[in-house]
Formats: sequence, structure tokens, C-alpha cells
Amino acid sequence: MLKKLVLLALISIMIYGFSYAQQLTDREIQEKEYKAGTAYNEGVELFTQKNYQGAIDKFNESLEIYREIDSEENPKTDRIRELYKNLSVLFYMTKQFNDAIKYYELRKEYEPDNYQIVISLNSIYESMGDSDKALQILLDYDENYDEYKVSYKIAKIYEDAGDLENAIIYYKDAFQLNPKKVEFLEKIAIMYHKTGQTPKAIQAYEDYISTKPADYILRKVYKNLGIFYQNMGLIDDAIAAFEKSFALKSDKDIAFTLGQLYYDKAQYQTAKQYLQSVLAIDQNNPQAHYYMGKIYREEGQWDKAIAEFELIVNNPQLGKFAKEEIEFIQKQQ
Repeated sequence: MLKKLVLLALISIMIYGFSYAQQLTDREIQEKEYKAGTAYNEGVELFTQKNYQGAIDKFNESLEIYREIDSEENPKTDRIRELYKNLSVLFYMTKQFNDAIKYYELRKEYEPDNYQIVISLNSIYESMGDSDKALQILLDYDENYDEYKVSYKIAKIYEDAGDLENAIIYYKDAFQLNPKKVEFLEKIAIMYHKTGQTPKAIQAYEDYISTKPADYILRKVYKNLGIFYQNMGLIDDAIAAFEKSFALKSDKDIAFTLGQLYYDKAQYQTAKQYLQSVLAIDQNNPQAHYYMGKIYREEGQWDKAIAEFELIVNNPQLGKFAKEEIEFIQKQQ
């Protein structure tokens, strides 16, 4: 009943507005339109001067006049909507949140699928400390429209709240809507692991790989899968994933990781191959030289080991360890 009364009141106001506009002479309408346009332009100028409250006042003045002269014969819908947009943004910028909400809600009436509006409303409600409303505004949109940025925002809210089960649901939605965002797949896998569903984490990677994405995406997926396996202590699986990523594109970080992992497995020849790949890309890479030195030391090639360590004795992070390695080797000779 209340909604019906409100609707009737709005219709009455609109009818009155149109009737009022129709009572004006053409000259009066032209004069008012000129004043409205002048106020609008002054608002734009004040905005460029960063006088935001002044801009708000002028835009409000312009809006009031455009509403007065808006009619079926002389519609001002486009300019009125433009002013709604300007005022929503300005009230948001100046932290006048209740007024910002008012104009964003007006915009929602004719832009129901505009996800940027609900993202802004979400941020406003968060700033006001109303976390329930901030989430609900996104959930309401998500029921009717598909937008990965909204699904991501919902997932992040659940993640921050520690609700990983719901976070997984919305990260999966976001990833389905934008499969190029492989960081969402990484999030899904980590959360499956945290909730004791590690097989589902691995399956999520395998399912996506089976869709045969483009190589530039696939190499990122294999890299993330390698990191996932490495963090779980599944080193052989990690190596296999990293090698698949490296085969798609040479990457010095992946090459170094492989060199380090093979060194830890005492497979020095393979480790050297990957470390040499690092140095082919970055000849002064201190970590690669350090591990090359350690490999030569393990192989008993003292001179080569010292030569590698001497290249990094002045490195702020590794210099101390390089000097210790040199001293150790010299004692063995």
C-alpha cells in the first residue's frame, strides 16, 4: 500500500511538472534553458578549479531549472541524467554520502545494469560502516546481471570475513566470467587447500588446463600450479609444472626456481642448465652466480666456484655468504 502511495505521489509530481512546463511561454522556456545551461557550465568550470561544493551548488541549480522545463514536447532527460551522474560523483568525492546514495539510486532506475554504480554504492556503504548493506547491494546486482568485477568484490568480502566457502563460490563465478584472470584460479586453489579440499584445488587447475587456454595464459597457470605444489612440499610435481611454464616462454624467475630445486635434489647438471638460462637473460644475476658457485664447489671445481663467488662479494645480500664460501674453499686447497 505504501509503495502504491509513493508511486502515485511521484506520478502526480511528474504530471504537475509537465503541466507547469506547458504553461510557460516559449520565451520563458528559452530564458530558463539559458539559465540552466549557464549554471551547468559554471558548475563544470568550478569542478575544474576543484571547487567541488561550488560545482555541486551550480549543478543543483541547473538540475532544478531543467526539471521545471522538462516536458514531453521539450524533453531534458539526457541533461537531467547527466546532472544525476555529476552530482552522484561529486557527493561521493566530498563524502556527502547520503546525497551520493540518493543520486546513485536515481541513476540505477535507468541504468540497472551499470555495475560501476553498485561498486560505488558498495564503497559508500563500507565507508559508512554498513557492511551488511555494502554486501547486499552487490548480491542484489549479482542475482540479475553477470559482471566479474562484482563477483570478485563479493568474493573478497567473504574472504576478508573468513567465509572461505562462499568466497570460493564467487571467485569461481568471477573466473568463469573472465577466464583470463588466472589469479582467481590461484585464489580458488589456495582456499580449497585451506578448507581441507586439496584434491579439489588440483582438480580446478587440471580442469582449466584441459580447456586449452592460450599459451600466454597457460604459462601463468602452470607457474601458479608450480608454486602451489612447491608450498605443499610436492617438489617433483612443482618441477613438472614449472618446466611446462618455462617451455612456453623463457622466464628468468622460473629458470632460477628450477635451478634451485634441482640443486636441492643434487641434480647439478640440470640445475646448471637452468641457472645458465637465467644468466643468458640477466648476466649479473647474483643469485644465479651464487648457486653456480655452490654447484662447482660440490663438484670439486674449486677455481670455477671461486670465480663465481668473487663476482658477488660486494652484493649487499649475498656478499657475506660468498666470502665465507671462498674462505671455505681456500682451506680445502
